[in-house]
Amino acid sequence: MTDVIGPSAAKRSEVPNEWTTEGERRLYESLDWYWHPVLFASELGTAPVQATLLGRRVVVVRMGGGVKAFIDRCAHRGTAVSLGWVEDDCIRCPYHGWLYDSEGVCVEIPAREEVAISPRARLEQLHAAEQNGLIYVCLADEPKIGIPAFPEFDDDTYVLVQIPDYQWQTGAARRTENFVDFSHFAWIHDGVLAERDQPLVPDHEVQRDGWELRTHVVINEPAHTEKTATLGLDAETVTVPGRRNYRIPLPFSVWIQQELPDDKRFVLFMACQPVGPKECRTFTFVARNFGLDTAAETFILHQQEIVEADRVVAESQLPEELPADLSEEMYVSGADQISVEYRRWLLEMVKEHEHSRSAGSNGQET
Repeated sequence: MTDVIGPSAAKRSEVPNEWTTEGERRLYESLDWYWHPVLFASELGTAPVQATLLGRRVVVVRMGGGVKAFIDRCAHRGTAVSLGWVEDDCIRCPYHGWLYDSEGVCVEIPAREEVAISPRARLEQLHAAEQNGLIYVCLADEPKIGIPAFPEFDDDTYVLVQIPDYQWQTGAARRTENFVDFSHFAWIHDGVLAERDQPLVPDHEVQRDGWELRTHVVINEPAHTEKTATLGLDAETVTVPGRRNYRIPLPFSVWIQQELPDDKRFVLFMACQPVGPKECRTFTFVARNFGLDTAAETFILHQQEIVEADRVVAESQLPEELPADLSEEMYVSGADQISVEYRRWLLEMVKEHEHSRSAGSNGQET
């Protein structure tokens, strides 16, 4: 018999606009440690671009031979320097013309050319990197771990499609968990990812490998969807069997490799930007080594159909962020294994972050 673990419905929070517990706030604060995507690399040209990461206004810009990121606040009057422009490999604030070099140091104050510029006149620089077709930013002094791997991005045997990004009114952890919630496939995505008359979720072991969770599951996918139609299947084919390999790099990325007949592979890479505690933006690429001449629009429409069905449900969930108390919600033994392990690891991340911060504070005091 299937075990269902969790509280009664009466105990669940119905508060949509406040932290449900102190735990959610602590989880949110620990996210500074990690790399987060803020833009598709293709969105960043020669002009500075503003993004919001964990509630903070950030500017990213191509300067100094690479990608730079700063808190988007001029040292003079707090203006968003992202409203300015790049000039002589520096960024010019549009309000009073202060000019900052690629390290964020102010090198010119036009109102008084002869004035000695204070060392305080600088932008707060952040870690920035361009990888996997994305611009990543880390708010901490040093990133805790590296940027998630997406090997197919540079693999010439795959055709890559960039899916338009989208913004949801829910937490990044909720959005990430939705990607690996196997039991919703047959219900929300009936006829697209699974069939409603086959709702059982196969047993699957979840393992930790470095800073990733890994698992695999075999789920039959309906034939002749926008995606599977490109496989060249017989008209009589009803379902496409295939193993799906999952990697979930912490905190908010998912890599899925679908093994299809005849050594065909379909890969999805997702990276989620925590805009705020209850808002996220998702960046997605899909890659395939089949149907190489198929128009990108075919795969874009397929993903957008899936995403829109998920959005309606995910944005209805309360609280919008994952509960830090594992007993706040219910779990189906086996079927929800990946969700349980993901939540446990996030909570361990919080404890490690707080221990590190406490140790650092103690060190400074002594």
